[in-house]
Formats: sequence, structure tokens, C-alpha cells
Amino acid sequence: MKIFAMCMECQKELGHPSFEPIIADYYEGSIAYIECNRKHKSALMLQSQKFEILMESAANALLEGYTLEAVSSFSAAYERFFEFAILVLCKKRGVVKKELDLTFKQVSRQSERQIGAFLFLHLLEFNCTYEINKKTVEFRNKVVHKGYIPTPEEAEDFAEKIYTEISGLSTKLKAQCGEQINQVIMDGLQEKNKKIPKGMPVATTSGTMFFSLVKEEENNFQNAIASYKESQETIFGAVPYLKFLNKAIVVYKKFKNGL
Repeated sequence: MKIFAMCMECQKELGHPSFEPIIADYYEGSIAYIECNRKHKSALMLQSQKFEILMESAANALLEGYTLEAVSSFSAAYERFFEFAILVLCKKRGVVKKELDLTFKQVSRQSERQIGAFLFLHLLEFNCTYEINKKTVEFRNKVVHKGYIPTPEEAEDFAEKIYTEISGLSTKLKAQCGEQINQVIMDGLQEKNKKIPKGMPVATTSGTMFFSLVKEEENNFQNAIASYKESQETIFGAVPYLKFLNKAIVVYKKFKNGL
């Protein structure tokens, strides 16, 4: 995965942004390690939850026409959302983190059990049944387990269904468990921070753009994917101009110092 970033250490040193565009890679740990042209090294932690990152990966695959990868990633995002929801709902009920971790460890490799746990927690919190879309599950199994390669129309239809489910459930969680959502996010950042070498400067970013818990998400999938595509085109389209501006600042600094 990739994220657009700028060096915060340069801003501290120069008193203004350097405008050097950095496209940084990040993987499972959701930490991007950055090194700018001025040799500053720093770490950028993403607040994004695993399901948000998987949704963005799926959106990228969909926009690039990789339908199999898009369906697989949206499916994985759906499962990881249930994991996130379980953490939030358990925090709402005052479950101790140590006991939650020990319990979740027993179902961490079995998505069916995780869904079962979510269903009952959803019932306890909202006093209503959450209905799993059987057709969505069947299509997911057809793609993931049987190697079916979906058409762009099938992949988009699946993506829209998953996005709508996650968006709707996120809205419900935010309404009743906003504090617990923030706690889960902060717990994740603390765990990530432990993995960063001591002494390395650290910055935090909200992370994903396609879907993000920390902003008002777009409930309509078509609007969300169109907005994300436009944002990506704007960011990457600006890179050459930022590079030019960065070089101009360097030249100006040298000229100024030479006076």
C-alpha cells in the first residue's frame, strides 16, 4: 500500500513545508517509514483500522480493473470489520482488554465464529437482529474458494453491497459507541508506536481516503468511489508541480545564502 506524505522534520527545520512529495509504502504494520532528500528519517503511523486499509486496496483494484482482487479484498475488509466491531462492542460492555485478547485468540482464525460473536453482540447492543446477506456470502465463496473471475459489473455490485453494509454499521456504532471507537483507535496507535525504533521522529495520519472512521463517510458507494478516484488523480497529478516547487525553494535558499 502507498500513502502520500511530506517530511514533518523539514517543516520544523525550515519553518514551512518543503513541498517535497513522498509516496511512502506501508504494509501489515500500518507504518510508513520516510526518508526525504535532506536525509531526515521518520515514521508515519496510520490511524486506519485493518478493514479501512483493505477497503482502500479493494477500491484501487476495482479502479484498475482487477476484479478478482477487488472482490477478495472487499470480502477480507468485511470480515475484518466484524473483528473491529467486536472490539468496540466489548469495550462498550466494559470487557477487560486482557480477557478480550485471550478470548478473541480462540476465534482469530475462524471467520464464521467471529461473525457469530458479532451477531450476538449486535443483538445485545441494538436489540435487533443483523441479517447476513446470503447471496453476498455465496458470491464471495465462489470467487475466493472456486477461483471464479468476476466481470467488472459483478465486482462493482459486490463492492457496493459490502460498502453499504460497512457504512451502515459504522454509522450505528458511531452513534452509540463513539468513545469506544476512539479507544480502539488509540489502542492500535499505541501498539504501532512500540514497533518504531526509539528516537525516531513519529507523526500520525488519519490514513485512508476511500473510507475513514475519523471523517464523515460517504454513504453512497458510487459517490465514494468517484470521489476517491478524483482525489487520487488530484494528488498524483500535483506531484510534478510539488517537485518543481521544492527545487525552486532549494535554489532560492542557495541564492539567498549566497548574497
